[in-house]
Amino acid sequence: MSKSITAKKLALCSLTGAALAVASQGAFAHTRLETNTVVERTRVHNQINVGHGCDKEATIGTSVVFPNAIGYSPVIGIDSGAGRVFTTTAAADYYSPLAGIGTLMRVGGPWELTNNKVDALGNKSGFWAGGKAYDQTISTVIGVEFYSAAVTIKAESCARSVTFYPTIADICSSTPSATASAKDVQIWSPIPNFDGVPGQPFDVDKPYSLYDGYADAAHTTKAGGWNSPASLKVTRNLAINPLPAGCTGNGGAGDDVFVYPSAEQINKELPVWSNADQTGTNYWQ
Repeated sequence: MSKSITAKKLALCSLTGAALAVASQGAFAHTRLETNTVVERTRVHNQINVGHGCDKEATIGTSVVFPNAIGYSPVIGIDSGAGRVFTTTAAADYYSPLAGIGTLMRVGGPWELTNNKVDALGNKSGFWAGGKAYDQTISTVIGVEFYSAAVTIKAESCARSVTFYPTIADICSSTPSATASAKDVQIWSPIPNFDGVPGQPFDVDKPYSLYDGYADAAHTTKAGGWNSPASLKVTRNLAINPLPAGCTGNGGAGDDVFVYPSAEQINKELPVWSNADQTGTNYWQ
C-alpha cells in the first residue's frame, strides 16, 4: 500500500504493550455502518462498527473519510439498469449537502482521542478515533458513534437512491515499518469499476489512491479489505419527492447514483493528524 509508519505516527496515546498479538481474529464481520440504508432528509445517530482487527494484531484506531463534493471532486457512478458507468455530472445535481455526510459525535466511546476531518474551507469530511488497543477476539466489534447527515435528493434529478462509499482505515500498529502490511492496517476502500477507464480509477489523472486496498505499489496484489467498503445508501422519499416525468432509468423507477471520494481527498484526509484540517502532529499515514 506504500504507506510508511514512523515512530511518531499512530502516537494516538502512549500505549503500553500496544498492538497486542492474538492467536486468531475469528469470523467477525468487516467494518461497516450500523445503519447503512436511510430515507432521504433523515439524520441518523449512526455508528462505525470495526468488525475485526488486523492480522493477529489488536486495533488501536480508525480513520474514516466520506466523499466531500465542496473541497474535492468526488467520483460519481450512475446505474440506469445496464450497469454502473462514470458520469461528469456534478454532485450538486443529485444531492445535498455536499459535505458533512458523516460527523463525529463527542459522547465518549471506546477511544478517548477523537477529531473530525475538514477540508481547507472547514467543510467536514470524516473523522478519526484512537488511543487504546483492543484485542477483538475478546471485545469483538468496536463502535464509534457519528451522525449521518439528512441528505436530500434533488427534486429535478432522476435519482431513486444515492449511495456514499467512505474509505476506512482500521489501524493496528504503532511500530515503525517500511511499508504497511495486513498486520499494520486494514483498508476498507471503494474501487469504482467504471467501464472504459483502465485500472478501476478514482479519477482520470491519478488512477489509484495510496489507500485503495492493494498490498503493493504496482496494484497487482489485493489486500484483505480490497474493494469491500462500507456504504451509506439514501433512498428517495417518493411520497414527498416524486420522480420527475420522463425518468427512464431502471424501467422508469429511477437511477441509482454512487458517490466515491476522490483519490486526492483520500490521500490528503485518510492520514491521522491532531488537528481537523490535517495540520499539527501526524499520528499515522
